[in-house]
Amino acid sequence: MPDLHMVQLGLDAKGLTTLGKMLHLPLAQTDTGYLVHCALGELFGDDAPQPFSIENESENGRRVRVLGYADANADTLQSHAQLDASPTVYEICAWDRLAAKPMPETFPEGMPLRFELRACPVVRKASAGEGINQNGDTRTWEEGDELDAFLAEAWKTPGEDLNREQVYRDWLDRQFEIRGGAEVDPDAITMQRFSIERMTRRVPKNGSSERKADTIKRPDVTLTGTLQVTDGDAFVDLLRSGLGRHKSFGYGMLKVRRA
Repeated sequence: MPDLHMVQLGLDAKGLTTLGKMLHLPLAQTDTGYLVHCALGELFGDDAPQPFSIENESENGRRVRVLGYADANADTLQSHAQLDASPTVYEICAWDRLAAKPMPETFPEGMPLRFELRACPVVRKASAGEGINQNGDTRTWEEGDELDAFLAEAWKTPGEDLNREQVYRDWLDRQFEIRGGAEVDPDAITMQRFSIERMTRRVPKNGSSERKADTIKRPDVTLTGTLQVTDGDAFVDLLRSGLGRHKSFGYGMLKVRRA
């Protein structure tokens, strides 16, 4: 397995808009995270940093700062972009600000780490069913439908006073249980931010090679806390792949530092 690197780069905001037009995306509804995903794919192909996180917009909104995990260092990423990207796309990246650092090859078992995670806490339903929302209305879902983890719980237990933060804590605890590599105390997780966001993405059109824009609404949550490494190699794999769904919108990057 190649060494894992944390990559930092700046992307030109106007260049992202131009790319969105080139891809025929409805810019008024398209999330910046998805534009970044498209740009990284056009620049670096299979080596594109993912999961990634949008850190901020600098220089009066002219540039988007991105962090991500990649299996290639800065020189390799730029050389691939020089060969494969179009001139218009190549100019989106501020190459003088591209930086990368190697992540540890493994982590000691039992090591405590502080973490921050921007997540999209959703669940896929294993079978069709129905539930009752807080207004007493019946809500139905089909097998394979994706629901906000909080709504999935609320519709199963109408009348209960559920705490959204606790539901998302439990969701994250399950992600670690499923993936392995680390464990968390769900009661020590803090929800720093929550919103419902629209996501517009390109999906196949009627089973053909053509693609159309599809917009969905999903929860957007930032969670922080402390984890303990249980398997160093598995934890590196966890960093590499990220947690949860919708990584192409900038979700799932587990940022860690010493506790």
